[in-house]
Amino acid sequence: MTRIDTADYVRPTTAARIAGVHRSRIDQLLTAGELASVEIDGHRFIRRRDAERLRDEVAARRAE
Repeated sequence: MTRIDTADYVRPTTAARIAGVHRSRIDQLLTAGELASVEIDGHRFIRRRDAERLRDEVAARRAE
């Protein structure tokens, strides 16, 4: 079994919570190829820093 550092990668639901968006928005971004993920043992993981970057982008758009 492959192990990843949970400090560096999160599940899509957690990524949505970090970014302040709905889980379905994460799915849309993954499908569109705008958000990268890795699949391990049938589970998808997103880099925490990508979720944090998305959070910053969302916050900037909301501030406009």
